[in-house]
Amino acid sequence: MKTRKSLLKIVVCDDDPADRKLARLYLRQIAGPEIVIVEAGEREEIESALYKGRVDLVLMDIDMPEKSGTEWLAEIVKKQLAPVVMLTGAGSEEMAVQSLRRGAAGYLSKTGLSPEKLGETIESALEQWRRMQQSKADQEELERLANIDSLTGLQNRRAILRRLEEQIKYAKRYREEFSLVMLDIDHFKQVNDRYGHLVGDDVLERLGWIVRENIRGTDSAGRYGGEEFIVILARCPLSAALNVAERIRQSVEAARMEDSRGRAFGITVSQGLAAYREGDSAQSLIARADEGMYRAKENGRNRVETWE
Repeated sequence: MKTRKSLLKIVVCDDDPADRKLARLYLRQIAGPEIVIVEAGEREEIESALYKGRVDLVLMDIDMPEKSGTEWLAEIVKKQLAPVVMLTGAGSEEMAVQSLRRGAAGYLSKTGLSPEKLGETIESALEQWRRMQQSKADQEELERLANIDSLTGLQNRRAILRRLEEQIKYAKRYREEFSLVMLDIDHFKQVNDRYGHLVGDDVLERLGWIVRENIRGTDSAGRYGGEEFIVILARCPLSAALNVAERIRQSVEAARMEDSRGRAFGITVSQGLAAYREGDSAQSLIARADEGMYRAKENGRNRVETWE
């Protein structure tokens, strides 16, 4: 039996002690990794086995009391707990097909069951589960990359605007405060003209890192476009948002950038703040923060201004 795991935890769910004993005997005869066997015959035992610690595979009898094996299968599949191999004392092709359609990773009849058949089915189920989990991880990574600005590592424009819409809905429902920061790099065109676009890209990347380092995990930041950024500060009134924005401003001002020859230079940012108000849309909130940002530029740049 080939598997990458050196230790497998298998839960045997069967209300018949004799069938559990037979399954345990056959599992002990399977060559390969060490197998930890957990037996469960009643509902409470099954719940305890499934939800306390890691489970690598479940052997589930179709005919279980209180809650049928197919109901357990549906729950395990929905919660993505582990691969499930269904067992039945009176197997049929129809039952096998139905089990597989409902998400079972394998199906076995107890009639004629052997260590070899059990081992082959478990190996197949584990490999199927591994491929499915890898596919899921790959899909999640693709979705993540589709929402990330590749240069700064922050959310891209589409993702940050979607996040802002979600935050507004949440604020409306729970009447919670939050604030929005609009941030723009001062004289960024001059950086590109003087040092080149590759250095300009380095500046954008560094700025993304600085922003991430100065906000909480519950906050969100994204590249709105060009050298403009949006920061959503959840559960944050304007007074607290001002402190965050000032911390970002100071961190940017203190950062040393380098040109292609390794010579240091500095940059600054101008920021505008606006607090969510009842009735705000994403557009109206952005417009107020944007106005605050332009006020910061008009007042000398390298500063934070609130719309209010």
